[in-house]
Formats: sequence, structure tokens, C-alpha cells
Amino acid sequence: MQERLQKILARAGVASRRGAEQVMAEGRVMVNGVTVRELGSKADIATDDVRVDGVRIRVPDRPVYLVLNKPKGTVTTRHDPEGRATVMGLVPAVAGLFPVGRLDVTTEGLLILTNDGAFAERVSHPRYEVPRVYEAKVHRVPDAETLARLHRGVRVEGERLVADRVRVLEAGNNAWLEVTLHEGKRHEVKRLLEAVGHPVSKLRRVAFGPVTIRGLEPGQFRELSPQEVKGLLEARPAPRAEGLSRPAIPRRPRPRPRPAGAKGHRPAPGALGPEERRAHPRRPQAGPRRDQPRTRRDESRPGGERTRPPRHPSGPRRPSARPRRNTRH
Repeated sequence: MQERLQKILARAGVASRRGAEQVMAEGRVMVNGVTVRELGSKADIATDDVRVDGVRIRVPDRPVYLVLNKPKGTVTTRHDPEGRATVMGLVPAVAGLFPVGRLDVTTEGLLILTNDGAFAERVSHPRYEVPRVYEAKVHRVPDAETLARLHRGVRVEGERLVADRVRVLEAGNNAWLEVTLHEGKRHEVKRLLEAVGHPVSKLRRVAFGPVTIRGLEPGQFRELSPQEVKGLLEARPAPRAEGLSRPAIPRRPRPRPRPAGAKGHRPAPGALGPEERRAHPRRPQAGPRRDQPRTRRDESRPGGERTRPPRHPSGPRRPSARPRRNTRH
């Protein structure tokens, strides 16, 4: 059956579909001895010879999903040019198997491996916001203001880092913190905590969406259950900290018009006839009328009373803020 090459490469575990497009653009894919760069190209993996970097690929019979408790000192890669131990030596040899995301060589904890490229992209891309939970041992105990800064976000090297949730697990001379993120940026937890004055001495990932490493010792692995795979594909974002988004301001409801005849009801002036206008007289205006001049008593003048001119129609004039020009030469 003919399929797009991007889909075939993703199912074979070469890369995600977006990564497979980059592999094709670099001229590393050959179909039946011909280099293929066009993204819309199709092939039949059962009959065609599809190769990447000269190695023929084979789509596995079924996708494999593993969770590994990565020990400290192993490298999250397929092959290490420096000859260090990799996570691939801790799991069975499955065609197309690769780790989803990365953990530093000094970081331990949960790592997912699969040969399903589409699944890997779905659970690791930041736009799907699959939560990742870390436990970090930091120097000293952060106070409430520091935890609030982590919630609000910290700018590090021109990049904004923010934690969805942070809580203190243990507190003594130092502290263990539980930090929940969803973006998975490079060294995100270490950079974030170091920026607020609490560098990390130990770090481990304990959960990835609904999957945890409960019951796995360092170096052990197990296969994900169908419920866990479904939960990763349907994972919901972790609840954000309060104050990260502006709350919606409720609008004041408009007053409902009172029915005719009810107490306090006054119909519109244009809707009244002559007889109705006499039945609903207009309220008198408070204060003196504009056309009546105001007076005040002045005992210093003969007659004791003088007339004060009416106010300006637009109200009292205020002095201009613009300075007056000196017209003298």
C-alpha cells in the first residue's frame, strides 16, 4: 500500500514526521536507489527498498512503548561518540527504538522509549502541554516569595522560564522540591531554580503525564499499558499557578426595564401623548435657572447689594496652561 514517505519514516522510528521532512530535504532518503527530496512522495514499504543514510528501514509489526528508570551517568542517545554508556544498552534491541526527549547525564528518572515517531511527537511537543514532574534537591529552603517568582516566571538568557506548580516536599538545611513543567526546554529545571538563588544538586523525573516510575529501580524498565498510552495521547495541561493569567472581569448586568404601571416606571418623553404628559409631569430641575442672575450682599458698597453677572454658558473659564507670550519689544 502506497504511503507518504514521512509517515513511513515516522513509523520506522527514524524521526517524527516533521523531522522526516528535514531528513528528506537533506537528501538522505533513497527509494529503489533514487534520492527522494519531494515531500509529497509515496512508497510501499512492503515492496520498495527505502533507505536512510544507506541503511534499509523496516517498519515494525507493532509499535513498542517502554518506560525506563534512567540511572545517573547514562547518556540519552542511540550512539555516543565518546563511548559512554547509553540508555539503549538498558532496553531490548527493537528495530527503530529511540528515546522520547532527553535527560542530562547527571539526571535520573523516567524516560520513555518508542519506535512510533508520531506518538513521540504528540507527547513531547510543547503545544500539547503534557506535564512533566521533577523532584529537585536544592541548596537552602526557598521562601514563599521565591515560590511565587517561579510561578510568575523568570527570564534567563533572554528566555522566559515558568513552572506550572512548585511545592516543598522536605525542608531542612536544604529542600526537596516538586516542580511541574510542560515545555521541556533545555536544562529548564536547573536554570529556573538557579536563577532564583537555589541551585540544584540532585534531579530526577518522576512522572510524564499519567506515567510514573513507581516500582522501578534505576536501570529497570517496563512496557506501557494501553491505558497509559491512551492517557499520554489525551493528557491535559497541568493546572497553572494563580496569577499567571489575568482573571476575567465580570460585567455588570444591565438593569431590566420596569413594566408599565409599576412603581418607579417613567415612560420615554417621546412616547407620551398630551394627556399622558399632564399625568406624568417632568421633575423640576434642582438649583436656580440659568437665566436668573445671582446676587450677593456686599456691605462695603453703597446700597449693600449688587448684581452678579451669569456664568459663561460653557461653565467657568479656566486659565490656559500655555504661558502668555511677551509681546513687548
